[in-house]
Amino acid sequence: MTDWLPTLDPYWEARQAALEAINKDRRNANLPLVEWDQLAAQVADYHCQEMAGHGYIAHWNLRGLLPHHRYHFAGGGDHIAENSSRLTVISSNPFPISAEPKQIRNYLIQAHEGFMAEKPPIDLHRINVLDPSHTHVGIGFAVSGRELRMSQLFVNRYVKLAALPKELPIGAVRVEGEMLRKDFGPYYCMLFSEGNPVARTPQELNLTYSYSDTEGEEAGKVPPWDMEFSPQSGRFRFSIRIRNRQPGYYHLLIWVRNKVREIPYRLYPGVKAAADTKDAIPCAGWVFQA
Repeated sequence: MTDWLPTLDPYWEARQAALEAINKDRRNANLPLVEWDQLAAQVADYHCQEMAGHGYIAHWNLRGLLPHHRYHFAGGGDHIAENSSRLTVISSNPFPISAEPKQIRNYLIQAHEGFMAEKPPIDLHRINVLDPSHTHVGIGFAVSGRELRMSQLFVNRYVKLAALPKELPIGAVRVEGEMLRKDFGPYYCMLFSEGNPVARTPQELNLTYSYSDTEGEEAGKVPPWDMEFSPQSGRFRFSIRIRNRQPGYYHLLIWVRNKVREIPYRLYPGVKAAADTKDAIPCAGWVFQA
């Protein structure tokens, strides 16, 4: 992504108003506020441009890439979760949607309010907004003729990973990193074999719904007792053995937990240990190609 300054974005105030709307709802729910993430906003912008230009809405793009693929290939290393909204205006006017910053501000706020008005059990967007593990967010949008798209890309930033190779190694992957929050520690890691992405038409994409970034065949896992972690420095490292290496994409996902002293980094004779990601936070990811 290119260098960026708020003064170069005519929609900066609109995006910040949408950020404040998110934080107002999180504040009312006694949740930590999220900070702005420009890379996530740029990734969201690009996806919205494609969706609006081709008249579809989906978490996949035309190439078949999901949010974690797009964020990774743009240079991101965190876990992300996407909300998307569409507005289609039926009109004889070929350009019925105003791209004026004040109008865009209204559109972004209205889309967010639509997310928050959802009711269980169909309320995945609202749940995403109010996920307590989120630390940052980027907000993107695009207008194309009669179409407007808006996306919120939420980020979980708890870990800074050392650089990993683009191509999946043979045998095992060595992972090293550093915790960005002293009260958290690495808890679990899994490697998913996703296969090759499948391109879809706009018509096919309009029939899709929710997505998961833990789909695919399990190709490796590392519990906490197989990790090396220093609470003092926050640094960690481990190796993940790769099973049944096949062509395609592989998604590495790391979870963290707070209460570091309760994480079983050592196994003791006669003591059974278990690791469950249910109460852990997905916080870092990497996409390999094989």
